Amino acid sequence: MLQMSNSSNDFHGSDLPGYHPARLNPDDAEALLAINAHLRSPSPEWVSFIGETLSHWLVEQRVPHGVVDDAKAMWLIERIDEGGEVNSPAALNLLQRCCVKAQRVPQRLMQYLQMQEARMA
Repeated sequence: MLQMSNSSNDFHGSDLPGYHPARLNPDDAEALLAINAHLRSPSPEWVSFIGETLSHWLVEQRVPHGVVDDAKAMWLIERIDEGGEVNSPAALNLLQRCCVKAQRVPQRLMQYLQMQEARMA
């Protein structure tokens, strides 16, 4: 069983049993976001892992490939929004990476990102 400290700086994606980014499925994504929601002080490695892994899955592996369409944008916002705010560094990193990786992003998602970045500044 994987054990992590909320303040551990030793986390790597390879620490997860059976982890391989090409094998991620919706349940895995939900599980990673649920773990993230319980971390008070995620390490920089965790923030990077969540952002890179889930943005790759959402943008590159989910259809339509290479874009964030309205359905993907809604899925993401529904999972990272807490009363109009993103309160997790990993969730903000995920949002940023999705918007950068995608060839096309809905205006609504870009506005949401800009609002969150302004709030965090």
